[in-house]
Amino acid sequence: MGHTPVMRQSILERIVEERVGQSLVGNVSTAIDRIAEEIATEALQEESFRHVLRELVHRRSEEMLEQLLRTPRRTKRRPRP
Repeated sequence: MGHTPVMRQSILERIVEERVGQSLVGNVSTAIDRIAEEIATEALQEESFRHVLRELVHRRSEEMLEQLLRTPRRTKRRPRP
């Protein structure tokens, strides 16, 4: 059973690997955001979608408002002596 030695990366190699990874992820994330914005823009051009979306947002807003009104206010606790 052969064992291949694990090569340790230099500090420079680790920095390069980390930065390349961060840059790649950042750029791909930006591209995904742009595509999602395009799709959303196209979807919002459809009247039926806008109607359904408005109804959903309206319903959820009402639910959240009701929840806020039901949440009891917390009173500050006095420190124990």
